[in-house]
Amino acid sequence: MNIKIDCPVCGYKDIEGKHCPNCETDLSLIRSLQELPTVKKLSPLQRMSSWTLALALSMLLIGIGFGVLSSFLLMENQYASNMFTSNSTIVVNQELVTEAQEKNQNIDNNTYTVRKGDNLGVIAEKVCGRASAWRLIAAANPRLEQRRNYFIKIGEKLKIPNCQEKIQ
Repeated sequence: MNIKIDCPVCGYKDIEGKHCPNCETDLSLIRSLQELPTVKKLSPLQRMSSWTLALALSMLLIGIGFGVLSSFLLMENQYASNMFTSNSTIVVNQELVTEAQEKNQNIDNNTYTVRKGDNLGVIAEKVCGRASAWRLIAAANPRLEQRRNYFIKIGEKLKIPNCQEKIQ
């Protein structure tokens, strides 16, 4: 069966041979491509059978279920271990330091040693009872006014004024 094709170069119509009679273009490749049988396009759902799709979905759901279950068990174990661990071991001849004593160790003779996480507001709240008293602490330490944003360094000693009397 010989299919009639048109020349893609010069546009000559209804050519039955392998060469265009007008421009001598070789049409054998185009002719062999057109004579190939057509292939039906399958949709993605037709390619995958129903049992394969069901198996893939069930494996996905099982994996998600295992993930949720293991995460729940892990979080429960961590919560339980955090609830019941305590460092209540007391060694003989060891001094017991309470929070009030620890604060007093940092505030020694109207000075305060800056620790990690401190800023003037936190220090003012610890010492004076109000975070708004930080300006009194800054005024008592004139070197802080020369720094940008009243920057304080860890280990630095700050003078603490009698701010409780001035606030009330």
